[in-house]
Amino acid sequence: MTSKKKEILAAPCGLYCGACRLYVSRKRGDEMALAQIMEEASKRLNRPVSPEEDLACEGCPSDSVAVICRQCRIRACALEKGVNRCATCPDFPCQVITDFNNDGRPHHSEVLSNIGRQREITLAKWLEEQENKWRCAACGARIHWYEVTCPECAEKC
Repeated sequence: MTSKKKEILAAPCGLYCGACRLYVSRKRGDEMALAQIMEEASKRLNRPVSPEEDLACEGCPSDSVAVICRQCRIRACALEKGVNRCATCPDFPCQVITDFNNDGRPHHSEVLSNIGRQREITLAKWLEEQENKWRCAACGARIHWYEVTCPECAEKC
């Protein structure tokens, strides 16, 4: 994957889209997980969800963004301010990103440290770290934020 293609996996908020359950499930072709995600999204949005139109996603900074992320305040703020991500925003850290980091969702709780790390080592190096972090140590399979065991080799993540 080229560095430009990797960059679309760095969400404006500091999350690594390559570890998103939807993104990983789509890349694996995991129909059971996708059906569950579709059901959850339908309930959350109070309407039927289409896998082709609503669940297609290549990462937050891409043109193909899942319906559950299209209305993201942080993504909209970055677009409005003309920055690619919070790491390059002169107003960082703001209350919006701080609240997101502290909203109780485990994967959100790493955004402030992720942004700090991006600033410390560069985005390209942070993406390399994330690519390695979100792979099974035993077999190299892609894993997502909430995976406990690897779906390929059943080793603990």
